[in-house]
Amino acid sequence: MITKFRNQLIALFCFLLFVGIGSIFFLRNSVQKPFAIILFIGDGMSPSLLTATRLYEGGADHRLALEEFPQVALTRTYANDFAVPDTASAATAIATGERVNHQSLAMSPAGKPLTTLLEEAMAKNRAIGLISNGSLTGETVAAFYAKSLNAQDNNENAKQLAKHFPIDVMLGGGRKYFTNQDSIVLKKPDQQTISENLNFLQQLSDKGIVIVNSMKELGMIPSWKSSPVLGLLTEEAFPFQNERISKDDSPSLAQLVEQGIQRLQHSRHGYFLVVDDALIGLAASLNNGEQLFHEISEFDQAIALARQYAGPNSLIIVTGKQNLGGLRMNGYPFRNDKGVAVLGLNQEGAPSITWSTGPGHNINGSISGTENAKETTSIFAEPSSFLSPSALGIAEDTLSMAIGPGSEQIHGVIDLTSIYDVVKKKL
Repeated sequence: MITKFRNQLIALFCFLLFVGIGSIFFLRNSVQKPFAIILFIGDGMSPSLLTATRLYEGGADHRLALEEFPQVALTRTYANDFAVPDTASAATAIATGERVNHQSLAMSPAGKPLTTLLEEAMAKNRAIGLISNGSLTGETVAAFYAKSLNAQDNNENAKQLAKHFPIDVMLGGGRKYFTNQDSIVLKKPDQQTISENLNFLQQLSDKGIVIVNSMKELGMIPSWKSSPVLGLLTEEAFPFQNERISKDDSPSLAQLVEQGIQRLQHSRHGYFLVVDDALIGLAASLNNGEQLFHEISEFDQAIALARQYAGPNSLIIVTGKQNLGGLRMNGYPFRNDKGVAVLGLNQEGAPSITWSTGPGHNINGSISGTENAKETTSIFAEPSSFLSPSALGIAEDTLSMAIGPGSEQIHGVIDLTSIYDVVKKKL
C-alpha cells in the first residue's frame, strides 16, 4: 500500500514537472502578440524640427514624450519615381510596404491594387480605428482604405470609404465630402431615365454605421456599443490649436485618441489604430513656425495619452512620412529661453526661424507670394530662401520611434516600408 502511494506521488511529481517545463518553453518560445497596435503618422519628424519644438516648449532642458521611446531609427522615405516623396506615396509606403509613384494610394507602379495594413488587420479579426485631425478623405488616411492614382480626389476617396466600411471607429473631419450630391442616371426597363442623388452618409447609415457630427453626440454612444462609428466632426480639416482654443470646440488630437482607444479596447482579438496628424504638414506648408511647434506639441500629447491608456502590452510606433519647408532655428538662444524668446530676431540680429521654401511670414500673419514678395523688417520674420505659394518637400530622412512588443525592430537606418513589416508581424 505504501509503495503504491509512493508511486502515485512520483507520478504526480513527474506530471507537474512536465507541465511546468512545457509552460516555460511555451511562454519563452511562442509568439506573443500585442493586444493593441497604435501607429502615429505625422510630418516633420526630423531631429532639427523636434529640437526646435523642444526649445520652444521649455528650453534646452525640456523633454518631449517622444524622447522616452527606447527604439529609434533614421528612416528613408523616397518614392518609386522621385527621391523626395509626396504625402500619398509616403503614406502608401507605410500602409502597404511598397514604394509607389507620387499621387498613388495603395496602387503599384504597374497599376495593381495593394493590400494595406487595414485589410491585414481585418483578416486577423482585430478591431480597426482611423483617426485624423484633417479630413478622413485626406491622403494619409485614405492610403489605408482607397485604391487610386489620383490621391487628391476627396470625393472619390469618400466613395471608396463608403464601400470599405465597416471600420469600427473613424473620427476626423471632411464632412462636406460625404454630403456632396452626385447625380447619376439609372435606366429602367421601359428605358425611361431618372436622376438619382447619391449621399454617402445615407449609404453608410443603411449599413448600420452610427454617424455623429460632434463630440457631444459621440459621448452619448456607449463605448462598448458594437456598431461601427463614423465621427465627421468638421467640414474639412480641424482648426489649428490656437484657433480652436479661441473660437472653436473641436476636440484635440489627444481627445480623439482617448475616444478611439476606449471604443476599440472591448475587442477580444485586440485592435489596430492609425492616428494621422494632418495639421503639422499644413502649418509647415504655410511657413508658420510657431503654429508648427504648437501642432507637434499636441501630437506629442496624444502619443503620451496613448501610452497611458493602451497599457504595457501595446506596440506604439510613431513615424514621420515626409518633411516640408525645411524649417531651421538659427543662432544661439540661452539655455532657458523658450516661447517667444526663441522666435523673432536672435542675438546676431538674424531671423531665429528660416525656411528653405514657401510663402514666408511676418508678425501680422500676412504671406508674401512669389509675385509681390518683399523683404519684411518684422522682428518675427520667417523668411524662406525660395518663395513659393506653399512649402515644398525637402530631401531629409525622418525619425521612427517605437515602444512595446516588436519595437526592437525599429533601429538603425530603415526604409519607410519597414513600418509595414513590423506591424504586420504583430497583427
